Amino acid sequence: MATGTAIGASLTPRLIVGLLALGLATTGLVVANMFLYAVIGEINGRKPAGERISYFGFTPGKMSRIFAEYRRIKPAGRLHVYAWGSFALAMISLLACAVCIGFFG
Repeated sequence: MATGTAIGASLTPRLIVGLLALGLATTGLVVANMFLYAVIGEINGRKPAGERISYFGFTPGKMSRIFAEYRRIKPAGRLHVYAWGSFALAMISLLACAVCIGFFG
C-alpha cells in the first residue's frame, strides 16, 4: 500500500494547508492587480492622452502617485482600499505558506 506521492513526500495536513495558502496568495495578488488596473483606468479616464499613467512598470513611487491621484480624483472611492486589502491578504497567505512548508525552521 502506497503512503506517499510519486516523489516520496507524504501529503500531510500541514502541506495541504501550505498549498491552499499558496493558492490564496496567488489569488490575492491577481485580485489586487485587477483593482490596481481599475484605479489606473479611473485616473486615465479623466486625463488627456499625453498625461495618462502607463499600465506597465510599477515602483513604490509610482504606486504612491497612483493612489494619491486616485484619492484626489475620487475622495469617496474605495478601489485603492480593496487593492491594499487584497495585497495584504496575499502577503499573509504567502507567510502562512512559508511556515507550513517549513521555510523558517
